[in-house]
Amino acid sequence: MTPDKLVKILVGPLLFLATLVIPFFGPVEARIGFGILFWMVYWWVTVAVDIKITCLVPLIVVAFYPFIPREDALKLYMHRDLYLIAGASMLTAAWVRWGLAKRVALNFLSLFGNNARLQTVGWFLLCGFVSFVMGNTPVGAIFAPIAVAALFYAGYKTFEQRYNSKAASNILIAVAWGASIGGMTTPLGGGQALVSWSFLCDYLGKEVFFLDWTLRMLPVSLLVMAAVAFFLYFFMKPDPHEERFEGGRQFYRQELQAMGPMTFEEKVCSYGFILIVLLTILRPFYADFVKGGAFQWLHPAHLFFIYAVLLFLIPSKKENGETILSVPTLVQHFPAAILFIWPGAVALGRVLDKTGAGEVFASWIQPLIDAGTIPAIVGVSAGSTFLSQFTTDTAAAGVVIPLVLKAFHSWNGLAQGSVPWVWIAGASLSWSFAIVSATGAQAIVAGFGANIKRMFTYGMMVATLCVLVTILYFVVTVGMLQLDFYIQPPGA
Repeated sequence: MTPDKLVKILVGPLLFLATLVIPFFGPVEARIGFGILFWMVYWWVTVAVDIKITCLVPLIVVAFYPFIPREDALKLYMHRDLYLIAGASMLTAAWVRWGLAKRVALNFLSLFGNNARLQTVGWFLLCGFVSFVMGNTPVGAIFAPIAVAALFYAGYKTFEQRYNSKAASNILIAVAWGASIGGMTTPLGGGQALVSWSFLCDYLGKEVFFLDWTLRMLPVSLLVMAAVAFFLYFFMKPDPHEERFEGGRQFYRQELQAMGPMTFEEKVCSYGFILIVLLTILRPFYADFVKGGAFQWLHPAHLFFIYAVLLFLIPSKKENGETILSVPTLVQHFPAAILFIWPGAVALGRVLDKTGAGEVFASWIQPLIDAGTIPAIVGVSAGSTFLSQFTTDTAAAGVVIPLVLKAFHSWNGLAQGSVPWVWIAGASLSWSFAIVSATGAQAIVAGFGANIKRMFTYGMMVATLCVLVTILYFVVTVGMLQLDFYIQPPGA
């Protein structure tokens, strides 16, 4: 280990210790909460240690000083919705193994020609729509290699060629941005959505149906996607000689033809996934008829996990001796980091609540709340997006959502006044486009040759654009019209 690396590692615990002696951060217990926050955010941003180790910081602190009973420390990480994130990720691993993800991408992209800018927008929209129901890391892992294959066919065969090409980099960046932008549209869209949804369910004391969540998030997601697609086409221009790629539709059609008809394995993966998504979306219409312990398996979190487990038992017709989902498939395609990052973000949120750090934060931003709804919308949206640029969007959700719930609880005299602020902060957490470490998808495309400087420069511009759209949308719906659709709890 180099001295620089050691110093970077030590800065995290030093930030924690420094926070303990600063009265500004409130009582000692609250200072512990803020210290853990600063330690984790610093390690997340700098990647001083493996990101999975960062998620264990609360346990490290408890080992030295039990600010909660040691026997309760692991409970910080436990949550019922872990079944959902694990099950959905297992299913998408099967998508990759049997080529279903590639087939979806090729069918979509065969609609576009060899115009470089149109292809960039096409990749962005494809990954954006898929990210409604898949996390950014799986989307990036699935579609980045397909994009690279297409670029290889167009003449960009090496990392350096793609890195130095505006057109090639634009496509890889579009994959990453699309993977992020749909993340909040459904609770299936990634760790940040699941964290936000889980905190909202706990806050309301009841299940928020996926349909209720999607109906509120979909309009702002579509508006932001349209704005970013416009930006990609008109402002992230390739060099003049790169306006058209070799191949285009012909390449995608050839690849589709080579794949042949859908295999048995693809059908099992796709039909089962579609059925579960439909059951999840339609849950408000049948939930009252399936109450009680005997029907708990119909909860979306359980359905995804149960179906993923069943795939371990269904033999493949294509490969003798292999099942549709297997341990080697999980080893190769399952985004294992999500099993640390997501519980780590949940644990951090609970630490902030249990130590009273959330209450201290609420007192700090009270002047912003008192200044009026519109300044608060601007502050919450901009702050959420800013934080998500420099740490993972899942980690940012674990920080922002509990603080927002605490700070806005009695907003406008409402008993559950934080509800609209979950929509505002939640939407804004997905506009993390600038820094490679912000999402798994951005790290993936950087590894394939996306120009990091281009990603940062245009990423900050696009994030600003997204924040402006988000602010305008919620200024109208919450600030001016005060729609109960956003202000009242779903189903109220």
